[in-house]
Amino acid sequence: MTDGMRDGGRVDSGLFSYTQILHLLKIEFSRARRYQYQLSCVLVEVDRLGGLGDLHGAEVRDRLEVAVADLLNRYSRSCDFVGRLGERFVTVLPHTDATGAKLLAQRVHDRVAQLDVRVDGRPLRISASIGVATQDGDDSIFFDTVLKRAEEALSTVVSRGGDAVSLASA
Repeated sequence: MTDGMRDGGRVDSGLFSYTQILHLLKIEFSRARRYQYQLSCVLVEVDRLGGLGDLHGAEVRDRLEVAVADLLNRYSRSCDFVGRLGERFVTVLPHTDATGAKLLAQRVHDRVAQLDVRVDGRPLRISASIGVATQDGDDSIFFDTVLKRAEEALSTVVSRGGDAVSLASA
């Protein structure tokens, strides 16, 4: 394994898989309800990722995915969980209120824009759309409620052209 790649040319981002992150979200959601602490979810989508991959090739797409995964791992705490949900990245933040989650999301958003990814020596403009949601003792009984609210916030950003952070309304 070298340069973030593993056998077969697939990206090794060091993130939890789709199945793993959903399982971890379910466990943390149950803990948050039981012990009455806040749980936040940050959903990140690299704007135009598919188009960038089509235009510049799979290698550029892979480099972008690894760079964003590195950012999320760098800015999250050891108690947080970072994973993939298809094309999107998700960070599960136990013991984190909406303010703290939005602060992390804004930092990640700003850092994505500063990523130095070059194609043929020219810098590639990168941006991200980010949705944030917090479960804080409301009447939610299903673990995926917080994820759905983060997806709704992300959809709002994308529908407005992307490149922003949105906090789900309670």
